[in-house]
Amino acid sequence: VFLGQEVDRFNVLFEVIVKSLEDLQRAIKGEVVMSIDLEEMFKSFLVKKVPKNWEAYSYLSLKPLGPWVNDFIKRMEFISKWLYDGPQSSYWLPAFFFPQGFMTAAKQMYSRKTSTEIDTLIFKTTIYPFSKDNVEVVPEDGVNIHGLFLQGGALDGNQMLVESPPKQLFAEVPVLWLEPKNMNHKFGDKEYMCPLYKTSSRAGELSTTGHSTNFVLFLNIPSDHEPEHWIKRGTAMLCQLDD
Repeated sequence: VFLGQEVDRFNVLFEVIVKSLEDLQRAIKGEVVMSIDLEEMFKSFLVKKVPKNWEAYSYLSLKPLGPWVNDFIKRMEFISKWLYDGPQSSYWLPAFFFPQGFMTAAKQMYSRKTSTEIDTLIFKTTIYPFSKDNVEVVPEDGVNIHGLFLQGGALDGNQMLVESPPKQLFAEVPVLWLEPKNMNHKFGDKEYMCPLYKTSSRAGELSTTGHSTNFVLFLNIPSDHEPEHWIKRGTAMLCQLDD
């Protein structure tokens, strides 16, 4: 169900892009009237910004036009791969319009399998030492995800949260296993509940679904420091960078 909803959203966005580009080409040729929307779209292209008429149907992103287009193509390719090849060994979480929906779907699968109430489930995070191209473990419960970036910290060889190296703003995060657990599960005293956001602005609004438009969830990361240490540094994970 979740995949079908994502496919529908991408199809709508794709159709909006294609139609607006065709209309703009015709307007430039003088075949149709240059509407205000098309004029604004043309101005956005000149300053390398994503047009507002695309943003209205798009996922949240702060990327300029060129990287946005490349990112959109990669998202379409991942969704197509999942659609035609079936379940993946690891899922590119930033590819989705609605990552929270993916989390809910993963919980639903576990809930049906174990007859556990979905409202009592949370995710425990395990950081693997391998990348998406070399997935060594496919979990029976929960899902593997990849494609995240860590800001305000880094991961050492033991996948522990440590200070960032000098001049390094972001660190790529390897594959994560999101394992469903009962909400009474006890995390370690020095595990940092790292917030995950869609973009670096970290600002969002409460949508009609009850979810934030930017915040996704908290991911527990092991550390030798108390959580307050990372809170003061503003350490967080991001689904995408701004370039």
